Amino acid sequence: MSHTYRKFGQTLVRKTITYFAFFCLLFWVGFPVYYMLITSFMNSHELGAKPPNWIPQEPTIENYREVVMGETAVRGAHSSHGEFSRMMPALLNSTFVSVAVVFSNLIIGGMAAYAFSRFDFRLSRIVYLGVLMTRVLPALSLIVPLFIILRKLALINTLWALILTYTIFILPLTIWILREYFDTLARDIEEMALIDGATRWQAFRMVVAPLAVPGLIAVGVMSFMEAWSEFFFALTLTNSLTYPPLLMSYRNLAQVNWNGLAAATTIGVLPPVTVAFVFQRYLVRGLSEGAVKG
Repeated sequence: MSHTYRKFGQTLVRKTITYFAFFCLLFWVGFPVYYMLITSFMNSHELGAKPPNWIPQEPTIENYREVVMGETAVRGAHSSHGEFSRMMPALLNSTFVSVAVVFSNLIIGGMAAYAFSRFDFRLSRIVYLGVLMTRVLPALSLIVPLFIILRKLALINTLWALILTYTIFILPLTIWILREYFDTLARDIEEMALIDGATRWQAFRMVVAPLAVPGLIAVGVMSFMEAWSEFFFALTLTNSLTYPPLLMSYRNLAQVNWNGLAAATTIGVLPPVTVAFVFQRYLVRGLSEGAVKG
């Protein structure tokens, strides 16, 4: 009997610790999002109230209207981009860059991952590890050579500079996940297609790619989210404004427009959150099957 009570007590303690850790993590992740949302519906006087209001007492959508109309940028907020009040062009630029990066990563990364998965060529392992190692290089260490190369290619101050740069930095992760995913696919159907006269390209396009749809979608979602949220290169390589640098318009040395910043940030997180929500089933399956072989 004492053993039963001891076992029950241990189980209760484990569950208590587990639930406590879960709610701490939920609070750590969820509270900033909640505070951002309520701030976006407050006016400036309510935001500065003491004690603070955890629920908007006079909710308003004026912050969103002003953000969309470009009226909430802090006065005098200038940079190489000029006046930061162009939300719609910034959204369109970010969308174009992110979608282009998704397609370039899926095409280039998919074919490279397939080659690493199916062909055991000389130095293949060294080349593969070399590709993965480029992922750990800090962006700051590469900005000067990247800038020189892009200037010689006449791509500085164009969106193509961002597309090329993001593709280079996201490709190692794409190749790693897709290579592991391709390794989990049975090769029987692919070999039958080759026996029937299909080329390697046809086998990849008509057999392997359809079977790897969850992995491809997972990589596409991750590529979209990385490209959408990147700030450093978007600020330094082009004057074609994307959304992350746009948020700088809501602060200067003297003041910060917290309500406008919260509204603009809320609008900015909607596209990646929507993409992740729509494809969440494929995202979980693709990452779980691709990250762990077998």
